[in-house]
Amino acid sequence: MTATVDAVPGTLPAAVLWDMDGTLVDTEPYWFAAERDLVEEFGNEWPDHHAHAMVGFDLLDAAAYMQEHGGVELSRHEIVDRLLDGVIARLHRRIPWRPGARELLAELNAEGVPCALVTMSWRRFVDPVLAALPEGSFVAAITGDEVPEGMGKPHPEPYRLGAEACGTDPFDCIAIEDSPTGLRSARRAGCHVIGVPNVKELSPGRGIAVVDTLEGVGAHDLRALVDEQLAADESAQRGAPFTLGREARRRVLLAVAVVAALILGVALFGGDDGEAEPALPPGAVPIDVWAPYWTLGDTTRETDVRFGEIRELSPFWYGARGATDIVVDENASEELASAFLDEAQTSAARVVPSIVDEMPAGGMAAILADPATRSQHVDAIMAFADDVDADGIDLDYEQFAFADGRASWPATRPNWVTFVAELAARLHDDGRTLTVSIPGVWNVDADSSDGYWVYDHGAIAEHVDAIRIMAYDYSVQEPGPIAPIDWVESVVAGTSLAVPEEHHDKLVLGVPAYGSNWVESTLGSCPSSAEGRTNATARTVLDLASRRGGTPVYDETTAEWSFVYALTVEDGATSCVQNRRVHWVDAEGAAARVEIARRAGWGGVALWALGYEDDDVWSAVVDASRRSLAAEG
Repeated sequence: MTATVDAVPGTLPAAVLWDMDGTLVDTEPYWFAAERDLVEEFGNEWPDHHAHAMVGFDLLDAAAYMQEHGGVELSRHEIVDRLLDGVIARLHRRIPWRPGARELLAELNAEGVPCALVTMSWRRFVDPVLAALPEGSFVAAITGDEVPEGMGKPHPEPYRLGAEACGTDPFDCIAIEDSPTGLRSARRAGCHVIGVPNVKELSPGRGIAVVDTLEGVGAHDLRALVDEQLAADESAQRGAPFTLGREARRRVLLAVAVVAALILGVALFGGDDGEAEPALPPGAVPIDVWAPYWTLGDTTRETDVRFGEIRELSPFWYGARGATDIVVDENASEELASAFLDEAQTSAARVVPSIVDEMPAGGMAAILADPATRSQHVDAIMAFADDVDADGIDLDYEQFAFADGRASWPATRPNWVTFVAELAARLHDDGRTLTVSIPGVWNVDADSSDGYWVYDHGAIAEHVDAIRIMAYDYSVQEPGPIAPIDWVESVVAGTSLAVPEEHHDKLVLGVPAYGSNWVESTLGSCPSSAEGRTNATARTVLDLASRRGGTPVYDETTAEWSFVYALTVEDGATSCVQNRRVHWVDAEGAAARVEIARRAGWGGVALWALGYEDDDVWSAVVDASRRSLAAEG
């Protein structure tokens, strides 16, 4: 969209929330210069792609990035102070206003529209800019050093605080932003957004209109731009499944999510969503969850509470069926999945969809082995992330381990690492994260039969943001435990050895909230309708035992429960008796597995799966994950 506004001028917005760097003032070159000066002091180079990657970052996050990628051997606060000194010195010489920004701000002030500044820059940098504007231009300035640590952009809290300062609801506000990180922060808060690209390209999308410049954009044009984009969103929604944009329902859902978060004290990558609540205590671990499509009907009524305690939420209904083909599972309900995504996008949880390798054996390995098709696959994942407005991507590529055969592993292993590195770099440049969900290892030798070394856990650790270890499905073909506790401990110990200690905070332990129901033996001739192995969940397993006369027995060696029962199956022509055995992990068992991750110093746990757990399991997992090692003395 160009600077010329063709839409019919609309009513004034209730409030306008302004980003500063790159939006109100063109200070990004000042930041780049200050960053380059500091990195060069330590004898290193600072290429443009690193500078661009940090656009929109909270300053402490930017400092951590410079420690890692620029070799700056200072504390995070020292880095921030040095950067601020450099940028402020340049500001005193000249304030580089963005075209049309001051004029639009002045018109909004004249129309009586409250405006707030929402920036991740710190107060001492913001003050010189405010001093150069007419007094009262902003009713408040939300700055990066005044929001709780860990709750800077892309967390929604800064824009929620900005709306609150203006005395209005985020859904009635229009935010003006220049970075993908800021866009996500504003949208997750519930604001409509007008993007004005500067250093990074921006794309219009759900609730996001994009203009080339603010020159020629007046106060009455803002609502028209938003309305025009909403109309485009609705048109796209009619032709594309799982597209978001149900604004009226978002308002209700956000209110519920915010209230629940304030009550429960949401933890999100080191921060929480309640103003007075502390961050997770030392030794506590965040909770991630997978959300499969087949449980959505059971989870809808509980998501307002569950979402408030989840760090990463992975919708589980997308599959890779070729280098460029990422599709929605045909069995997923469009209505349920769309409603679930609507609610997830308004919560504080990061939405990180899982992509499953659905190709035949050897298919994905062949794609990754060819640089051309590997690049196409990376492009397809990036386009998918944009389409679903994902905060990150979770790769669940299990065919290497369970279908391709061990003989393929030596060739696949380096190609997988290269692919992960390339995809992670692209996602990080776009302000998104990369998670991988893979089985563990028991031995770090590359030719060992102990564990799935094809994934090269140690090599990918430096590139990814999280490695979820799927420590379950111990018994698949024959009746047996789901995740025996001693085996889980060996998985954690082996994987910890395979991954450098500095990356242990990226390790996430998969925790089962389910069971399996096997046929142990059969008497008679079963009809074709007779079921084989089926799932059992914490929500249904005790009812099943009661109905079938099973007596649950606890096994201390596996920390799991089991029972047996006989089932008669007949169809009028044939009849058989199936002797069935059920194993499952209960609330206490799930908590014990969380404890293993916590004691190992891992960075989180991931529950398989949302909809399998009942309230007892969920409460046990939350209580175990929030426990502090320090409090235990």
